[in-house]
Amino acid sequence: QIFENKGAMMGCSNPHPHCQIWASNFLPNEARTEDWTQREYLERHGTPMLLEYGRLEEERKERLVLSNDHWLVLVPYWAVWPFQTLLLPRRHVTRLQDLNSAERDGLASIMKRLLSKYDNLFEISFPYSMGWH
Repeated sequence: QIFENKGAMMGCSNPHPHCQIWASNFLPNEARTEDWTQREYLERHGTPMLLEYGRLEEERKERLVLSNDHWLVLVPYWAVWPFQTLLLPRRHVTRLQDLNSAERDGLASIMKRLLSKYDNLFEISFPYSMGWH
């Protein structure tokens, strides 16, 4: 799991930009359940669940925040935190290193746009916690 905390109220201990990587020989319960559920969906339907969910949200445009050629940012219907968003690729990607150069550029672009929107929303450097798994 890769995560980044921005802002002291989010537990950030260093003022400079940085992120952390945690690695272990087991999956935490929530990640294990998520992995199992998504694998089960893929086996039953032949397509990744989150890819289908992203397409559905893009069609409805109710919770879509941002999009570009390679990524979608949306507020998931199961959001539990204020301002929670979900960043989804437009194609099935299981590892960051599997992204091509256009997808990496698109990821950087959409993350910059999203984080700028958060900063501008309250006219402060918006504190956040972000995870990638």
